[in-house]
Amino acid sequence: MTVWSIALTLSLAQGAPPAPNADELIKKIDATAGLKGSEKPFEIAASLVRLYFSQGRTKDAQVYAREALAAAQPALTFYVDQKKKLGGKKPAAADQAKCDPDKKDANLVNVLEVAKRHAAQGKTPEAVACARKAVTAVPDVMMMDGHASFLARDYAAARASYERVLATFDDVPDALYARGALTVDEKPDDVKALETAKKDLEQFLSAAPSSRHGRGAKALLERTTAGIQAGGLSKLVPSPVQVPLPPMMQQQPSGPPQLDQATIAAFQNAPQNAETDARFAKLIEDSEDALAKGRYQDALAGFKQVMPYQPSNPRLRAGMAWTLVRLGKPMAQQVWGVAIENPAAVDALGDRLKALGDAEGAKALWTRLAESAPGYAPKLEGKR
Repeated sequence: MTVWSIALTLSLAQGAPPAPNADELIKKIDATAGLKGSEKPFEIAASLVRLYFSQGRTKDAQVYAREALAAAQPALTFYVDQKKKLGGKKPAAADQAKCDPDKKDANLVNVLEVAKRHAAQGKTPEAVACARKAVTAVPDVMMMDGHASFLARDYAAARASYERVLATFDDVPDALYARGALTVDEKPDDVKALETAKKDLEQFLSAAPSSRHGRGAKALLERTTAGIQAGGLSKLVPSPVQVPLPPMMQQQPSGPPQLDQATIAAFQNAPQNAETDARFAKLIEDSEDALAKGRYQDALAGFKQVMPYQPSNPRLRAGMAWTLVRLGKPMAQQVWGVAIENPAAVDALGDRLKALGDAEGAKALWTRLAESAPGYAPKLEGKR
């Protein structure tokens, strides 16, 4: 899945230059065959939703929203079941429940495992707390799916998305604002509908008095109230001030915003299993074979498919670095500097290149390694 660049992953690993912007990343993703419809972790799909929605590509955002929600469904079902079991009791605090897994990556799958362990031990308050943490990003995806439908004037689909949020979660008041705004926009002269919207807006302001959307919600509430009294919004004197909808419900700009940290983290923290590990290992082997045969662009393309998921893999770094050196890319030196932090991995790449028939390339690699890591040079005697 070629969705990230070496510049991003290695700069993140080193805390160096900024990530490429969304416009650059979308070009890479658009050029990736088979990405839509392929199985992917929730975090990856959710990041693609945010990415495409931020660029005004709402139809594409919805494709990935459906994939993200499908991936999250087992966790959502577990969360709802545990809430029912808890009844009217309060869930435990997430820190008290120790929801962060022993594993490094606190993604949906790993946190859900902690929740299930609590449930198996009869600790329902803790299970609910951790299940809620596992699905932290799910309401945002549901909301963006709804906003995309709203922008397409598919009010029924938008309403279904907002109501799904409200039915599943009791701590996402933004869905009240969105549903209220949708009702006002859909039925501006239906007084009963406006009264329903008014209740949503009032509940939103009560639940989230300090929300950044508060000013817009208050303005919309005032106009809705006036519309009810007048018998419909069309009967009001046109307001010189435009009443804003929630920002996400407005058409998104086409400019290239920088990627947010959640999007970046999703690609680096994507959960893996034996099957994906085997696929990545095969991609690395194939890329090394292409590298040995002088097919540098093919090698680069293969390594880049793995880089988003295994940016710290020494073997991957070695292959990527030597490929960039052979291609004469401007950032080759920077990437090489990262790779030789593990000189043994670079040395081993030389052995593989030689075994694959690229004795000249292997010798050149060992020579450069000896010059770049003089402390390791004695181990290269007889190879250069």
